[in-house]
Amino acid sequence: MTALGLGDSVPAMTPPASTDRKPRRRRKLTRAERWVLDGLGGALVATGAVGIVVPGMPTTVFWIGAVVCFLKTRPLMVRPLLRTPIVGPAIIGFLRWRPFGWGARR
Repeated sequence: MTALGLGDSVPAMTPPASTDRKPRRRRKLTRAERWVLDGLGGALVATGAVGIVVPGMPTTVFWIGAVVCFLKTRPLMVRPLLRTPIVGPAIIGFLRWRPFGWGARR
């Protein structure tokens, strides 16, 4: 009998085979790529802000696009968008859903 009192019928735990791989490092963005993503993110924020005033124009879609752009270049600029009372929870839900296979869903 073992120390846990379970007997010898418990198989030994082996680590999964995927632990042998090293995590892939992202390549750094070039200056031009950062400028393009920053400009696109700024344009999407401005378009979403116009959508607040203009009836029938969506806001959330544009701000989700801006968050995706800013997550690559300036993660600290995402916080104000996530703290917006109405649109923020929708953006957080979208990021948790991971529709494009970001993170562990591969």
